[in-house]
Amino acid sequence: MYHTLLSIIYQVLSPGLWTNYHILILVIALLFACIFIVLSLQRYKRLRLLRLNEKQLLCEQLSSSKQHFNTISRELIQTRAELLEIENARIVKLSKEDDLRKMSFIQSEIYLKLIDLSKEEKGKKMTKEDWLTLEQELNNTYNNFSLRLKSCCDQISEAELHVCYLLKAGLSVTSIAKIVGRTKSAVSMCRKRLLKKINGCDGSTFDLDKFISNI
Repeated sequence: MYHTLLSIIYQVLSPGLWTNYHILILVIALLFACIFIVLSLQRYKRLRLLRLNEKQLLCEQLSSSKQHFNTISRELIQTRAELLEIENARIVKLSKEDDLRKMSFIQSEIYLKLIDLSKEEKGKKMTKEDWLTLEQELNNTYNNFSLRLKSCCDQISEAELHVCYLLKAGLSVTSIAKIVGRTKSAVSMCRKRLLKKINGCDGSTFDLDKFISNI
């Protein structure tokens, strides 16, 4: 670049073409042009270096963000795994507690009496005290079963209540009929009437049995 400028100056400064004043003006203009070019090049280099630094900083920030995100993701996964483990342990504990309560119920005197009565053809019946005892045992085993049942249907009769107790105890319709002293068809009709009281519409006996099982 400097050689080119010198060549131009040499040609321009040929004798007879320019006065000393013109030559001075030309030299000053060329000097300013060179300075401007040098400053522009330096400014370009600074801008390029600045952009490279910005790009490097951005890459470092992205890398740091990814590492931070990965750390958070691992922490979230670990937290979810710990919560899931705690929940599973709680479910297992509850299942064991439920199993223990059910085991205690089927070993109770009132349950054993139900089994005996279901095998009797005639004669023995449940007393009022027996029904109260059964109600209490069911409440202990199934988290206040009778109260929750009555809250679903405040018009439930004593006979319907007894049938529900026996269903919750896991007895068959044949056994229930023997214990309450009624026919199987009468027990089935009782179940249908009770379901209509609860749901406000007709349904099958299976629907009531499922309701009692889930309550």
